[in-house]
Amino acid sequence: MNSEMWQCPKCQREFSRKNQRHACGTGNSADVLRDRPQAVVEVYRAIEGFINSLGNVETVARDRYVLFRSRRIFVDLSIMQDAVRLAIHLGRRVDNPAFIKIVDDGKQVTHVAKIASLAELKHIEPLIIEAWQFSLA
Repeated sequence: MNSEMWQCPKCQREFSRKNQRHACGTGNSADVLRDRPQAVVEVYRAIEGFINSLGNVETVARDRYVLFRSRRIFVDLSIMQDAVRLAIHLGRRVDNPAFIKIVDDGKQVTHVAKIASLAELKHIEPLIIEAWQFSLA
């Protein structure tokens, strides 16, 4: 991360806002995947591997949730029994039948999809790249 970032004196994590509210520590994705079906684990691992190939990304795992951030969160996941619920945070609205929900909060547009297979993930990967680039700005 860069020198404009604020670093928590307790956990050493870096944030774009001084005194950013957060839970110290990043958790462990293995805990999130415990007792999940193999197909869900494969989808999660593919998402995680793809995101980590983009560059410097922090992964935070809690309960059944995982978020990925650079300067800010660009993808967050909910691990379900039959799929991975993926929320991508973009700077624009994208109409795509894969999205089951789209929310525009004025700062970013969150697109939600349920990903149950590696084939479904392939259609979303270009948008994950876009979200990562948007998070760096």
